[in-house]
Amino acid sequence: MPSRTVPILGPMSRAPRRVLAPREAVGVACAAGVAVTLISLLPLADIAYHSSTLHVAIETAATLIALLGAALLVGRFVRAPMQSELVLAGALLLLGLTNLCFSVIPWLVDEQPGHFHTWAPIAGRLLGAAGLALGALLPAEPVWRPRPALLRMLGAVAAVLVVIGVGAAVLAPHLPGEPSLLVPQIVGMVLYAIAAAGFVRRAERTADDLTTWLAAAATLAAFARLNYSLFPSIYSEWVYTGDFLRLAFFALILLGALREIAAYQRELAEVAVHRERRRIARELHDGVAQELAYISGQARRLVTGRDDAASRIADAAARALDESRQAIATLARPVDASLDASVSQAAEEAAAREVIPLRLELAVGLRAPDAVHDALSRIVREAVGNAIRHGDASSVTVTLAGSDGMRLTVEDDGKGLPPGEPNGRGFGLVSMRERAEALGGTLELSPGREGGVHLEVRLP
Repeated sequence: MPSRTVPILGPMSRAPRRVLAPREAVGVACAAGVAVTLISLLPLADIAYHSSTLHVAIETAATLIALLGAALLVGRFVRAPMQSELVLAGALLLLGLTNLCFSVIPWLVDEQPGHFHTWAPIAGRLLGAAGLALGALLPAEPVWRPRPALLRMLGAVAAVLVVIGVGAAVLAPHLPGEPSLLVPQIVGMVLYAIAAAGFVRRAERTADDLTTWLAAAATLAAFARLNYSLFPSIYSEWVYTGDFLRLAFFALILLGALREIAAYQRELAEVAVHRERRRIARELHDGVAQELAYISGQARRLVTGRDDAASRIADAAARALDESRQAIATLARPVDASLDASVSQAAEEAAAREVIPLRLELAVGLRAPDAVHDALSRIVREAVGNAIRHGDASSVTVTLAGSDGMRLTVEDDGKGLPPGEPNGRGFGLVSMRERAEALGGTLELSPGREGGVHLEVRLP
């Protein structure tokens, strides 16, 4: 019987390639923030614009993007309930509703902005920044009762909005003026800087693309607060460079959200394809493969010493059965299956028919395109079958390594290649060599250590 798979060291699966590494993304955001800040400090630069329409447009865009990001994070929390995801969703939800309730709506119904229009948004945004910093620093701890936790988060956000709105409305005549805006802006800058650092560490640890975008966005938000502290104003209808940096903060969140949504769509498409392939595999297994197995078994019963027609029919049916099993294995293979799983399945199926000992030494976690899976599986199946049928082997060893390219070896202890054919001329060997060469690789045959055949496939 096939022996247990013996894994050897090999490269683990890699996360999807990101546009920028977390530190690179934050570096680019820092460069943009410094550039905008320096431009705003130039004496000839016009850093403020009196435009109520532009102001409402910025606040509306910020509101929609923040709510989209919150919905996306809620979806992530529902699929994998983690405390950090819940806090981040609440922070973005608070930012979005703060813009809606304390910036967009008041400006549309009241053309005379006052202290309420200034301090209510500042309070909500400051608490939202604190939530982002907390969510970035929290460890990945599961939430055991996600539904009640989600409802509590929504209730907490609503309660905070009510407290801010009522408090700002009651205290509006007594709230301080422009000089006092410096303190909350500096505090907000520190909170966003903490959030950026936390997102960088988290992105490097988890290879999460969305977290990388959040790190860059938090960096721009910190520079936005720096610009607000340099040019404070109690008049919300004035648009400053800080407003554009804050809009860029939300724009990066939007880009990260869109990439996340695109990834979900690809995943759903792959799942749909995999389900259809498994359905076809079941149909083949229950129909064609069963009939071929019956034909092969009945034909072998008819074999006589004088007539080998039945033997040829049985061999043809066996080959067709092998092909159908290969097609079934290919169709049923999971989308994210590792190469060692495909190779081990092919080798074990080929060896199990003759009950021959099989030793597997396979690097775990190797990832490869479907074409490599199919080619190596067929090569292994053919090589193991040849060792048993033509080489009279009593054991076979299959090795797969990926440290320097891809290397597959199949070695048996049989009688070796026929004399005068050091490279083999059979159709099976020609087919295996063509499969390897089609992938840009090579296939070599040499004598085995125990007198059999050593087959080696190398792929770049």
